[in-house]
Amino acid sequence: MSAIAAFAVINDNRALAKRRGTMDLILHQESDRELVDARTEFNKIKAGDVRPSTYGKSDRINDKEAQYIRRVLNVHELTAVAIQQGVIDECVYRTWFNTTYIKDYEAMKDYIVQARITYGNPCAFSEFEATAIRWKEDRAWGAPPSIIKRKWKALKGIFTA
Repeated sequence: MSAIAAFAVINDNRALAKRRGTMDLILHQESDRELVDARTEFNKIKAGDVRPSTYGKSDRINDKEAQYIRRVLNVHELTAVAIQQGVIDECVYRTWFNTTYIKDYEAMKDYIVQARITYGNPCAFSEFEATAIRWKEDRAWGAPPSIIKRKWKALKGIFTA
């Protein structure tokens, strides 16, 4: 019984550290001045009249706008990789960025396609794309947990108490 309790404690500590690391990442993304400025410009591009795919063409890749787009999308790509690898807690990150993440992908789909052509990299931003699509199609997001999840959580609480 003590081995099970020790395993539960270790597992909970690991999950807590992962959530804490995710919160640190979110705080960094929200306070990094360069990233905040890039995000502001990125939002202007999204709301503007110029199609984002224009900035993915080879003659525009050095434009400031293209740099802002790449900076924001690179952060999204890195975050998607971290989620996929289990480095950060997807639930915590998604609670904060779900709508923004999906809307950024929707607004930049054409840019991503063009950038893949321009850079000759068919996998550019693929993790970001896969995560955004998965989140968009996940209709159960935000629903209350199932009875099985509630019972499991209760049992875990008993073992860690």
